[in-house]
Amino acid sequence: MRPKRTSFLIGLFLVAQCLLISQAHSATEDYVTLRAPNEVKPFLLSDQYNQPFGLERLKNHWSLVFIGFTTCPDVCPVTLANLEAVRAEMGLRLSPGLIPRILFLAVDPDRDIPVLKDYLAYFHPEYIGLTGEVSQIDNLIKSLNAFYRLDKKTPDDSEYDVLHTAFVSVINPRGEMVAKLNPPFHPHRTGDYLIQLIRGVQFDD
Repeated sequence: MRPKRTSFLIGLFLVAQCLLISQAHSATEDYVTLRAPNEVKPFLLSDQYNQPFGLERLKNHWSLVFIGFTTCPDVCPVTLANLEAVRAEMGLRLSPGLIPRILFLAVDPDRDIPVLKDYLAYFHPEYIGLTGEVSQIDNLIKSLNAFYRLDKKTPDDSEYDVLHTAFVSVINPRGEMVAKLNPPFHPHRTGDYLIQLIRGVQFDD
């Protein structure tokens, strides 16, 4: 990775940490438990190590799926930092096998694929980045009832923004979306909600 980009990503991470501290004491969360689980339909993407990641790898774990893009200046780095704080909070009260994984669905593959591995490494080594063909990204987006758009002003625009939903999808071990978390994801209260959700759902062997 080029030194300029490395410095840029480090700067984003530090900004995210500062915003995390300020938001943790001032915001009110909004958690939405779905009335009925929403089945995630089959999809096939790749993780940041270029390994296939489809519906089967989504199962047998609790997962938090966040939509974003690697050139995002604020919302994405802040959310990734906040979600790790949530996981740390849950680790004090829940067995490691029940703590949700963080999945970052990168929806701008042309710019995301070359840097996704290094980008996520600044936040946590266990984060999973997903990206790939647009049609497969769209399949997962549809299952999550989410939205994104590459906001290009012209076909040759290389400095475009990406509009996307900011909520985090909660996926159960059956591969079903069961809840949505809205920002700013206060560590203690979000952790409490997720622990109650995880402990309250029983799965057959």
